[in-house]
Amino acid sequence: MGQGKNDYGSWWHEEAGEMDFTHALKMELLHSEQSPFQKIDIYDHKKFGRVLVLDDLIQASQADEFIYHEMAVHVPVLGRKKDKLSALIIGGGDGGLLRELLVHQSVEKIVMAEIDRRVIELSNEYLGVNGNYDDPRVELVCQDAALYVDAALERGEQFDLIFMDITEPVGPSASLFTEQFLHKLVAVLKDDGVCVDSDSVFIGKDRISFLQEVSSDEEQSLLEIMRSGRFFPHINVYRSIVPMYPGAEFGFFLYTKDGHSYGEPYREHDGKHYNSAVHKGAFALPNWWKHELGFGKK
Repeated sequence: MGQGKNDYGSWWHEEAGEMDFTHALKMELLHSEQSPFQKIDIYDHKKFGRVLVLDDLIQASQADEFIYHEMAVHVPVLGRKKDKLSALIIGGGDGGLLRELLVHQSVEKIVMAEIDRRVIELSNEYLGVNGNYDDPRVELVCQDAALYVDAALERGEQFDLIFMDITEPVGPSASLFTEQFLHKLVAVLKDDGVCVDSDSVFIGKDRISFLQEVSSDEEQSLLEIMRSGRFFPHINVYRSIVPMYPGAEFGFFLYTKDGHSYGEPYREHDGKHYNSAVHKGAFALPNWWKHELGFGKK
């Protein structure tokens, strides 16, 4: 996707980019600034509420952020019975993943490594969807996640859950879409842990495409590298609908070392969107997804 514009009075839109697809929203600009890392805009939309935009790409809206955050967290947490969980959030500046993780008493430690403190501060001020940063289980680290992972490796620290909640592979997230970083990420994930990534899905007449694949300047996107099996040998996929994101179809990818299946929750939990039936049903992939992901060929 390209840069956003606000050329038509109160209409804001993204450039169509490689997908020839764009957002167009009638919004009021509430705040705009250039942080040391990226451009941060906060808009207000009559139906979606406050909208967070980074480097002219929509990241979250108050109206539907709970769908993404609940599905990203509750499926991996409840899909495997474990106590005393430790979690690493890479990015996550709007605070929604933190909020959902704090719901679970089984989660005893959360490290959130977000490079841009201003994203956190502005999201807290304008969106108000964040979890409690003062909770004693939370450690907030405002630095490049790659540097934090380096330090964790030196300490011999590992995590049960790792969430890749980052922007497209440009700007401050670029260093995280490299094989060098992924080697380290594998090392800080426990043998029975899971790494969670996600992406928007576009359907075309010839094939489906993932946003990472068309946004990356690299020869291979993070998703393509991960799907190769060279880092995490096993992948589980589930899906949801998040209206604000391009294409609305949204895929979640669970990368593991041991191949555990996360399709069955071990206990009940009711969120604003999430429940046990939604959890189970999210793993029912359409055939066109299976074909594109290469499932069922072996």
